[in-house]
Amino acid sequence: MASRPRYVTEAVEFVSNSLVDYLRHASRYLCALILATPACLAQVSQFEGRPITDIRFSPSQPLDPQDLANALPLKKGEPLRSEDVSRAIDSLFATGCFEDIVVEAEPSGAGVLIRFVVQNTWFVGGVSVEGKTPSPPNRGQIATTAQLNLGVPFHDADVTNAVKSIQHLLEENGLYQAQVEPSVERDNNAQQVFVTFSVKVGKRAKYAEPVIQGQTRLSDATILRATGWRIPIIHWWRQVTDSRTRKGVQGLLSKYAKEDRLHATVEIKNLDYDAQHRRVQPHLDVNPGPQVKLTAVETKVSGRKLKKYVPIYQEGTVDNDLLMEGKRNLQDYFQNQGYYDAEVEFRQLPPQDDLERIEYVISRGQRFKLAHLALSGNQYFDTETIRERMFIAPASLRLRHGRYSEAFRRKDEENITNLYRANGFRDVKVFSSVERDYRDKPGDVAVTINIQEGPQWLVDDLHIHGVSQIDLKDLTSNLASSSGQPFSDVEIARDRDYLLTYYFAHGFPSAQFNATWQVDGTPSHVNLVYTIKEGNRQYVRDVLTSGLRTTRSTEVNRQITLHPGDPLSPIQQTNIQKQLYDLDIFARVDTAIENPDGDTDHKYVLYNFEEANRYTFAVGVGAQVGRFGTPNTQSLGSPAGTTGFSPEFSLQVSRLNFLGLGHTVTAQAVYSNIEKRGSLTYLQPRVRNVSGQNLTYTILFDNTLDVRTFAAKREEGSVQLAEKFSKSLTGLFRFAYRRVSVSNVVIPVLLIPQLVQPVRIGMLSGTLVQDRRDNPADPHRGMYNTADIGMSSKFFGSERDFARVLLRNSTYYQLTKNLVLARQTQFGVILPFSPPVGLSAQESVPLPERFFSGGADSLRAFGYNEAGPRDTGAPLAPGGPASAPTGFPLGGNALFINNVELRFPLLWQNMHGVLFHDMGNVYSSLGDISLRFNQKNLQDFNYAVHAAGIGLRYKTPVGPVRVDLAYAINPPDFIGFKGTPLQLLQCGPNAAPVGACQPVQQNTGHIQFFFSIGQTF
Repeated sequence: MASRPRYVTEAVEFVSNSLVDYLRHASRYLCALILATPACLAQVSQFEGRPITDIRFSPSQPLDPQDLANALPLKKGEPLRSEDVSRAIDSLFATGCFEDIVVEAEPSGAGVLIRFVVQNTWFVGGVSVEGKTPSPPNRGQIATTAQLNLGVPFHDADVTNAVKSIQHLLEENGLYQAQVEPSVERDNNAQQVFVTFSVKVGKRAKYAEPVIQGQTRLSDATILRATGWRIPIIHWWRQVTDSRTRKGVQGLLSKYAKEDRLHATVEIKNLDYDAQHRRVQPHLDVNPGPQVKLTAVETKVSGRKLKKYVPIYQEGTVDNDLLMEGKRNLQDYFQNQGYYDAEVEFRQLPPQDDLERIEYVISRGQRFKLAHLALSGNQYFDTETIRERMFIAPASLRLRHGRYSEAFRRKDEENITNLYRANGFRDVKVFSSVERDYRDKPGDVAVTINIQEGPQWLVDDLHIHGVSQIDLKDLTSNLASSSGQPFSDVEIARDRDYLLTYYFAHGFPSAQFNATWQVDGTPSHVNLVYTIKEGNRQYVRDVLTSGLRTTRSTEVNRQITLHPGDPLSPIQQTNIQKQLYDLDIFARVDTAIENPDGDTDHKYVLYNFEEANRYTFAVGVGAQVGRFGTPNTQSLGSPAGTTGFSPEFSLQVSRLNFLGLGHTVTAQAVYSNIEKRGSLTYLQPRVRNVSGQNLTYTILFDNTLDVRTFAAKREEGSVQLAEKFSKSLTGLFRFAYRRVSVSNVVIPVLLIPQLVQPVRIGMLSGTLVQDRRDNPADPHRGMYNTADIGMSSKFFGSERDFARVLLRNSTYYQLTKNLVLARQTQFGVILPFSPPVGLSAQESVPLPERFFSGGADSLRAFGYNEAGPRDTGAPLAPGGPASAPTGFPLGGNALFINNVELRFPLLWQNMHGVLFHDMGNVYSSLGDISLRFNQKNLQDFNYAVHAAGIGLRYKTPVGPVRVDLAYAINPPDFIGFKGTPLQLLQCGPNAAPVGACQPVQQNTGHIQFFFSIGQTF
């Protein structure tokens, strides 16, 4: 909270600056008035009537030739008249491009030469801040504090005032040693001035022990802790910032608020700076005020509910408006609980013994239930359309007593009336009737909304007058009040906004609109007349950019679609600003029209840039808890995975605006127990300057251990073109060349050289994404579809040949206002061809390229990547003996999964519940896909596994926190092996002694538990 002297100082500065600006502008017109007097025009008047031989400006004039011609009534060859000179002076000053004008006349042959000796106006072209400026304040705050707005007239005194304001800002943030050196650079092009503030901040001051005045009723130590100006335990003083100073005052007020002292005031009288020790000592004036006790009489209401509905605690103060709002809130609360006749009043008792009592007198009356709600007389709109706009609602599972109050009823009547009037029913009448003891049941209430629609008013004919510079067809194509359409004030207002916006976007800033209508011969039919005064049209004189240092001007110019001679469209100007921000290389893009108030039709459009920091760093620390599939070559005892904990660390370094082209280079690394990944990405956005068309080059190394059977290693280089075809449709086209291999292999069968040797994969693929969800983080309506198709072939340098297709379809249905049905179906297939010698078609697909599924985001009947075919034992070599089965997952070449969720509110506003059913599996091949429920035998994994469960969703700013508990109805059984790989190798036709081999029947488990962020799909 700022001190009173600061407010006084700022007020004085504001008044003085405003007065100076007023006198400065007034002096222009005063000068014009003086020059127009007979005494000042004596020199001109002596040449009265002589022909004008030439008109010159000294030293030069900045106006566009067309604007100059419009401003000067004086013309070559015409006789000189004093009144024309006066008008010329007035017109030139009105352009805003001149600070001073003096008119001189001298003989020139038989005529007269007129010379305008002028002092041109300078305009702010840009403000920049140099030097190391540790935040706070940042460069943007410093530039804003200078109050040198882009495009406005500039005066030397503005720099002095800006330095004072910046110095004040720096001192508020503890930088008392800061020095601010301004430099001014003038550019005759468009009369622009560029101001640079060089800032040397020095060291930031720290707080000192505050001086506390007033009857605080708290100890000094408690007050100090509440301000947060000193670090607890170690007692080091924090550095001074304006935000921290204000938070300190607010923290002390919050401390008093916790003790119900809502009248407390805390004021910083001043901040004394000790330059020798670099300390700032705040002087606090504290008045705690009396304690406030809020109670309810006649009706018992908990203190928690009173604090919730009476906003004096949220606002931290007590005034009549807040108490009245509390009265309305409590009345609405009781009426929503079924006490429709509830009356609430409050009384504020005088303070006594350091205590102020506020009592709410609540008379609940009888409790009712809105048992029936009906609509009568509606024909144009169906009942559902009207009910969507109503707040009162009958009793239901969620609303045990319904939702009703007199205020709600009146508001619903008003909403229905507005709905009809907006559609041409100007004479509609809406009233309601309330029936107590409905159907002779005490306490039940029935409400009937009666609607007398009346005739619908229609537009017979629409005429638009005053359009001369715009094609009339462009205006009429989007009007709401065309012939045959409903006639209403709402539609007229919509047309007004559309027409004025259209004119504004096409260079007519002063366009005006007026609508009149009269009844036609047919009742309820009108003829409508729109009259438009277009005013002068403004044009772009030129587009000027400044502030670019690293960025190439060609990258900026490609985004600027306004060109000299185009109509001046502020809407297009703002859209360009947005496009420039979308480049993600600028911290600030300011745009303005130079000399906006000047009476000229040709304006400069200005863009001033502050480039963003070129390097960004991001460090992340997290952890995963779940049933992981980390390989363990020492034990084969848990083929279905084990619960584990994996800390995760990530680092990302980005270089923005690489080579000034707007490209981005990003290096990223992730390290955890189950994944080690490093990547280098080069992003080239807006290929051929097409928005939404981006080209990405990536080099990737990834070593993932999330499959229990093996660890997958991938070394990849790829190029991807992303293109946004429409708002909802995006395409991704990529070519990837990678080397995939496996390690930590735990199943002896995988010791076959053809299965474990590294494989090169060259794949050309494309993905189409259609997203029509209303909210991607938590959808309630719409659909989400993806189609991913790829081809790996020797033609692309691949050592394996196969085609891969993965399709996904998700839909979301809002059954009721609070009930959402979500479903998702996934289908995938890998079709191998031309397998290498010694491998079947199915085995030719490398293990890391196969489908693996199961987990929180796919099939919740399994742990992560635990679905699909498993090791059932196989020959260790072609024609050799078979190994014992281990039950470890091997992945598959086909996939089918279907998820269904019913999402509903559960507790409070942020807690929701989910009932879900998942079914499907990963299959050996396309021909093995089956929706059978039962497993044929312990070697059969090609059937549909089902899981049902419940879940909780808690809404957060980053998406819902998700907890799911699933019960797998028919999980697969399989033969596993408890022992070591060495013991497994001894199992065969010539097995070791009894007991060396320990195959046991196992399954993936019925219960699965998941914790994550975001919806399942």
